[in-house]
Amino acid sequence: MNLVVGTWDPAWGHTWVTRGFGKVYALRSLAGGSALCVADESILSGEGPVICRPGAEGWQSFPTPGEHSCHILLLDRQAVVADYTSGSLSLFPLDEGGLPSGDPDVLYFEGSGPVKGRQDGPHIHSSWLSPEGDTVVVADLGSDVLYRFAVRDGRLETRYIERRGMPPGSGPRHCAFGAGVLYVATELSDEVLVLSWPGLDLLQRVTVNPQHPGGGGHLALSPDGRFLYVSSRLQGDGIAVLGIGEGGFLTPCSFAYTRAHPRHFCLSPDGSKVAVACRDGNAIQLFDRCAADGSLSDSGKSFIVVKPVYVETV
Repeated sequence: MNLVVGTWDPAWGHTWVTRGFGKVYALRSLAGGSALCVADESILSGEGPVICRPGAEGWQSFPTPGEHSCHILLLDRQAVVADYTSGSLSLFPLDEGGLPSGDPDVLYFEGSGPVKGRQDGPHIHSSWLSPEGDTVVVADLGSDVLYRFAVRDGRLETRYIERRGMPPGSGPRHCAFGAGVLYVATELSDEVLVLSWPGLDLLQRVTVNPQHPGGGGHLALSPDGRFLYVSSRLQGDGIAVLGIGEGGFLTPCSFAYTRAHPRHFCLSPDGSKVAVACRDGNAIQLFDRCAADGSLSDSGKSFIVVKPVYVETV
């Protein structure tokens, strides 16, 4: 299983990585100096984990108006960049080759939440394309809100069609679409919210790490759609395994402890492996996955990587 890895570095901050149009897209995530960076996909050739360094040779840099950009969603004709600190979305038009072709439009958001120091203003953390391909859901950690936008002609409409509040102090971070439901990983309350789709009605709240809430991270479904995996950081770090039942409801199954700060992870295409980017453990840790009960076991294999924050199969 070959991997592409994004890392944290003072020169470019936390790096999210996305592929499409024969290109690799990554972020320089800084205060007052964020940028969308693009390179040819050929940089991913080679053995072992490939580290994406947006400031290195072969990368083109396109400044974002936002601060601490942290997530990229590719649409047919646009790159949607979530800007965390400035509470905005930077919308880059893309040409036929996938390169930004003009200055981005910027959508600024308003609002706040009850957690002082973390929710004093909007913090747009990510955006997610619906399975139907006609809607994008945007998660605002700072205001405890999900926004829904329409997609037309391969671009995000600049006016949201719905603003749906989440539980106060939850801090919605990342999303994943299931069968008739939307799963939302919350950073501040360290939960998974189960919402109806497309209604966005709250159906269930499941605590990920009952001992040490406050560090909710990433989430992903198994290829067979039977299990949901959610990372938890800060204390008691690891990945929760949640079984998916009728109607998309979740049941906690097991918890696999990882090295420090599992900020991001991915499943192999066949679902047999899970690679975890342990930022403060300075490693990509590999787990074996049991298809029957969804449980994870440490394979004993890992790669030393300084401050990994993103990992994906190539």
